[in-house]
Amino acid sequence: MTEKTVAIPDMIASTCRDTLGFADLRGDEDFFDRGASSLTIVELQIQVENQLQVRVPTSKLMAAPTIDGWAGIYEAAAAELA
Repeated sequence: MTEKTVAIPDMIASTCRDTLGFADLRGDEDFFDRGASSLTIVELQIQVENQLQVRVPTSKLMAAPTIDGWAGIYEAAAAELA
């Protein structure tokens, strides 16, 4: 695992917590259950992708709307680019 890959879950968690405004958001907690909308998901996606310089389809993120889910998706996408 690279240093960039190790940092992905923490970076996603920080971005999600800041954007959604929930300091207590757990890794397995569904964004939609906490009040996120599809527009919020896209906003989060843009922020994460700008930081990581990795792009993934929005549909994948909508299907896994948790910090843990996104971390796995972005780690896999980053590994494909390495």
